Amino acid sequence: MKALWQIPIILIITICIAFGYNQIRANTIPLMCSWSENISGNTFSEYVSTISVDEAAALLNNNDAVFIDARPEPFYNQGHIQGALCLPWHQAEEKCFDVIENIPPDKNIITYCDGESCVLSDKLAVFLCDLGFEQVHTLVNGWTIWNQNNLPIDLPKISQ
Repeated sequence: MKALWQIPIILIITICIAFGYNQIRANTIPLMCSWSENISGNTFSEYVSTISVDEAAALLNNNDAVFIDARPEPFYNQGHIQGALCLPWHQAEEKCFDVIENIPPDKNIITYCDGESCVLSDKLAVFLCDLGFEQVHTLVNGWTIWNQNNLPIDLPKISQ
């Protein structure tokens, strides 16, 4: 019975020591993570880098990049980055050669999806690297950030 009340006290003392040590060490470990849209996420491969919305927009303006939308086709059809190609991650193996046949291997490719936790663009970027493309980047939370910055998009044409 004596041990039952000692266990919580030992745990509390251990937690206090851990937090105290974290505060005095040189490289403290943050207790809360920032989920800001401006923070680049990690990609699945060391070969694929993230790109900022400003860098991506500059590449689009200079016609130096091909954008590939990794979202499912219905989302692409509702709107996408201007000139982007549609290659949904879930259909990448089936449709990739139809989509990428005219893209030179050394061309900048920017994959994107939507949502800070969306990994479809990362997976697609790694897939494209495996096919031999060398300049592949991901635009984290691409569709949302692109729209927030009022950059060029293609919307479906409404027939009347």
